[in-house]
Amino acid sequence: LVHARLGIAEENSGKLVTLVRNNARLIAEKGDLDYIISDGPPGIGCPVIASLSGANLALLVTEPTLSGIHDLERVIGVCRHFGIPALICINKYDINEENSCRIENYCHKEGIEVASKIPFDNVVTEAIVHRLPVVEYSNNKVTLQIKELWQIVSLKLDK
Repeated sequence: LVHARLGIAEENSGKLVTLVRNNARLIAEKGDLDYIISDGPPGIGCPVIASLSGANLALLVTEPTLSGIHDLERVIGVCRHFGIPALICINKYDINEENSCRIENYCHKEGIEVASKIPFDNVVTEAIVHRLPVVEYSNNKVTLQIKELWQIVSLKLDK
């Protein structure tokens, strides 16, 4: 895990993301690791563009809110601009099924796969309280969806 720590009122930047990604690349090369996973921020600013730079695949995680839909449409445009294939995951899809349907329809129209729809579940909060990833905390609906999503992502990356 390679990361940067920002202080209070410090801003993320594309340069910082690039520095972190370059360090991750060095570690991956030394360790003969297969994947580097970059977690980018929401929106389409410089840190997002830097996190997508050179990527083989973008997993775009959205939530069924109006701002989530708007950001998703914009970041899909960024992925297209840079020729990066994208998969979509709708997190907490069941908090607004109408907006989830809008996302699915938009993705279908754009030819982009919705790879997973993860339900809202308090088990995520419970896992956080226990300082564990939800997939290590218990075998539940969310864990199953995340594991299925990883299978889809890894198949796309191995093509």
